[in-house]
Amino acid sequence: MNKTNHTLSMLELAELYIRERNEDTPLQDIINYIFEVKGFDSNDFQKLNAFYLDLTHSAKFVFCGDNQWNLKENNLDLWDKESFAYVGEADVIEEEIEEDIEFTDFNIDDITLPSEEEEEELVPENEEEDDEEDVDVIEDEEEIEAIKEEKEYIDVEISMKSTDEDDGDDVDLDFDDDFDDDDYNEIMDDYEDMYDED
Repeated sequence: MNKTNHTLSMLELAELYIRERNEDTPLQDIINYIFEVKGFDSNDFQKLNAFYLDLTHSAKFVFCGDNQWNLKENNLDLWDKESFAYVGEADVIEEEIEEDIEFTDFNIDDITLPSEEEEEELVPENEEEDDEEDVDVIEDEEEIEAIKEEKEYIDVEISMKSTDEDDGDDVDLDFDDDFDDDDYNEIMDDYEDMYDED
């Protein structure tokens, strides 16, 4: 340990320590090294929090998983410089697939449509039978009458008794066919005047 190391910042010490190890380094080892060099108390949580905040916001360091940290420059194959996105094997695989695909020329004039006889041969026999079974044809007149009676029964209006408690207060509203807009407006004006007086 160099005697001038104690004048370096905590981030500079972390960078120096990871460079010396040249591998993914556990966060606890980095913290222990910094606190030892700086002479900080291991229970100084304020300095610990300040270091962790600086570490996570610094562009020099990358989290490698399992509480391991490394320098970004050691992981350039995994990190894109601009967006920090993974650049993986997926791009390479897509390029290989595109190279393997061979397209053939397609001309619609080369296609011959099947004749009606050939089309009928293509339809399975049981499918034709299914189509015939789907249609229900009623030939019996008694059944037709029964259906008509049932339909009439359904169309009958059913009188319903109200279960409202205020049935006695029902007001029969008779709408006048001779409704006069002027009368209505006068009534509403009088109504508004009553509220204006208060």
